[in-house]
Amino acid sequence: MGALSPEPDAPASHFRWLNILALVAGLLALALGPLAGGLFVLLSLTSRQTADTLSMTTIGLSVAALGLGFGGALAWVGYHGLRGRPSRPFRPGPGWLWGCLAASGVALLIGQLIISLDLLAPVTFPLFHILGVSLPAIVILLLFGRGLASHAPAPTQPQVLGQMALGALGMTLVSFILEALVAVIALVVVAAVVALLPGGLAQLAELQAMLADPTRLQDPQALAHWLLKPGILILAAVMLMLVVPIIEEGAKSLGVPLLALGIRAKPAPAQGWLWGVAVGAGFAIAEGLFNSAASLPFWAGIVLLRAGASAMHMVTAGLTGLGWARMLTARSFLSLLASYLASLTLHGLWNGLTVLIVIASLQTMAEPGDTSRIAIGGVGMIFGLIGLILLMVATIGVAIYITRRVGEPHR
Repeated sequence: MGALSPEPDAPASHFRWLNILALVAGLLALALGPLAGGLFVLLSLTSRQTADTLSMTTIGLSVAALGLGFGGALAWVGYHGLRGRPSRPFRPGPGWLWGCLAASGVALLIGQLIISLDLLAPVTFPLFHILGVSLPAIVILLLFGRGLASHAPAPTQPQVLGQMALGALGMTLVSFILEALVAVIALVVVAAVVALLPGGLAQLAELQAMLADPTRLQDPQALAHWLLKPGILILAAVMLMLVVPIIEEGAKSLGVPLLALGIRAKPAPAQGWLWGVAVGAGFAIAEGLFNSAASLPFWAGIVLLRAGASAMHMVTAGLTGLGWARMLTARSFLSLLASYLASLTLHGLWNGLTVLIVIASLQTMAEPGDTSRIAIGGVGMIFGLIGLILLMVATIGVAIYITRRVGEPHR
């Protein structure tokens, strides 16, 4: 979780074990990530069912990249702590920022060209997918780091890398398991209710047949037939606007108190803010690698939207990180609660506008000859896009304000 250096009154053995744990966890991720990714690609390609080769190789190699990248970072954090060397502050220079920004643009351009021209995409595209999704989050993190460059005590490089690894490898997995569990319970309840309604068993059989055939899931009319049903639409909205933010913001917020406990220190506001942002960066990268692999024909546009989602994840995690810093230093539970509620609100609004765009686009494609539905869907898409843009501008403004405030001397 960070380079662990004991406080003067803390036993060194405690921190040695924490560094050993980080080293072992990192080495396991280094080994298991490429293995799991390779097996996923192999099993997908040898399956009897029709599979999208490009999507399967992209997802498999993304798993491998997560293990190599963040597993390597976590192993380095543990090794660095065991050697007992002083940790450098996280103060990225302008070269890193502009280099990552330029590389992000190049990856976006080449990746979309590979898909559009089909230039051996299953082999050549995954690398640019990984870079195109990961670099925007890294650029945002570097920007925040530069905003706190003059602050003391500054977050250290191992702390930031460790928090990113925790967000990518730990908190993403925790959120996925909890969300899947809640989704299964909700679907079971809904299925039970539908089965009791007239014609419910026939509808469930139709839905099962559609889910068993992945090609039908790519049919906009088939999707609209189910997703636009009031019951399913309400369930999806509640899940994405309430349940998902509660789970994900709760999971991401744990990075800051875990690191504070690990190094037995009370973080300054600037440290809590950047630690949280780093957790959000790792979380956003892991989530984006998989979510954006589902719509590869429109990959560049999806990645640009994911850049906005990455900023949202990082700012919300930074807010709860700042709340935890206030909680740990001043015992201000209200600060923690307020920051958590603010992160839930921002996340819920983002997801709600995204749901609006998806539903509106399905409206336009559900009945190609129905001009009224097309018009309503078009208005909904425009409203949703404008809302996302305004929300992103507000998020950036809040992030700049907080970074400046916590970076002021003696705060």
